[in-house]
Amino acid sequence: MAVNTEEELHRRVHEAINSTLPRAGVEQRVLQHAREQIVRASAPRISWMPLGRGVGGAFIALAVIALIGGALGLTLSLRNHATSAPAKAPQQILTTSPPATPPVVAVPTTAPSTALVFSPTAVSFATASDGWTIGQVCNPSSCALAVYRTTDAGTRWTPVHFSVKVDIGNSTLNIRAASTADAWIWGMSDGRGLLVATHNGGVSWQSMAVGNALVADVELAQGTAWAVTTCSIPKPCTASLFSQSVGGGTWSDLGTLPAAVRAPIDNNSTIPLAQLIRVGDEVWILDANQQGPALVRSQNNGRTWSSLPLPCTVGATAILGASSADHLMLACGNEGAFPAPQEVWTSSDGGSKWVLRSREGYDSGFSPPAANVGSINSGGAPIGLAVLSTTTAWMANDREDDLVTHDGGVVWTHGALPPDSFGGAGGAEGIGFEDSEHGWTFVPGGIWTTSDGGTTWHQLPSINVPAA
Repeated sequence: MAVNTEEELHRRVHEAINSTLPRAGVEQRVLQHAREQIVRASAPRISWMPLGRGVGGAFIALAVIALIGGALGLTLSLRNHATSAPAKAPQQILTTSPPATPPVVAVPTTAPSTALVFSPTAVSFATASDGWTIGQVCNPSSCALAVYRTTDAGTRWTPVHFSVKVDIGNSTLNIRAASTADAWIWGMSDGRGLLVATHNGGVSWQSMAVGNALVADVELAQGTAWAVTTCSIPKPCTASLFSQSVGGGTWSDLGTLPAAVRAPIDNNSTIPLAQLIRVGDEVWILDANQQGPALVRSQNNGRTWSSLPLPCTVGATAILGASSADHLMLACGNEGAFPAPQEVWTSSDGGSKWVLRSREGYDSGFSPPAANVGSINSGGAPIGLAVLSTTTAWMANDREDDLVTHDGGVVWTHGALPPDSFGGAGGAEGIGFEDSEHGWTFVPGGIWTTSDGGTTWHQLPSINVPAA
């Protein structure tokens, strides 16, 4: 059966995937990986038309679908992608007729090495100019972790030495930047928690031991970096907070967290979803355990805590954002089939009371369920929030465009970003703003920035890595 359009391909991909398994951006990477395999395996004399156009596009689309079945089993739960070695061209045998001498084998010359392309998996800007990114560089046989930083808003990127051993095939890492010198990388590698920091631009890295815990989030405020840990089901532990000066120094243990946010993470994933939000002395920790989610708040820099109501429906995961100590936004999603049922709630008193602003999928026909409650207009699921004010917020979505609201979460519209990268079978991997005007978002294929609050977005130049 022919597949003639990119949209049809995306639909086939969705139908072929167990919707309870994929994670953010996985289909985008599988499609990209499959296209690369097809191109590598094609004979040199064949010139394919762009995917989805004409006979060549239909043929490639069918091949992509055929490849996805094998590729998804290895890649859906990880952020890495290991590509297969390219097919070797057949040897050419030149003979006379009748052959007077043994055949002569023409040995093909080695093609010149070409630059590899860096694929970001996390991005953080400390200012509009100073940013860091972490990701992968893959050749046909393997992938390697790479770290880069920029001081000119992404026009040029400088490679950063990263001396910490990481299992790139079994890692999920994130990064937070405070300056061109100070950055933190955390997450999971080979089933263990990882928390490292540099305070000299990557010349050296300091590791923090977290025992059996998994590092879930790192946030900056009041001149300190805080790291929150959580627990996985197979390895019981005590979830804690750790603190370090933004400029470096020893880590201090701020003590055990309230019991409400110490339950082992259970979200059908090995990735911890606990989240840390800081605004001055105000601190919130969201435990996204689907079986017993909880939200706690401290108004005195973590010395005492109180529990807050969490309005999401049972079984939903949640993403929290704050524009001030009073104004919070909460995006909930029951991931499974797509589009996922979703809700957006806001609070004007730091989380003590919540108001439903919009919802999608919980009512038949995807219609607003009540007066003053809008639709989210999303075919994916929320994975990140950047809340800029009481009226404006941006939402990153798995399998969907970035969305923006300018009325406090009632009406959401699609951002001015290329749908081929941010919609369809792809989706954003993250979004953030350094201030009300300067922000960034990314997919595995590249990084986009804005300097006008998201009215327009500009794709940064690709980070090209010389082939070994």
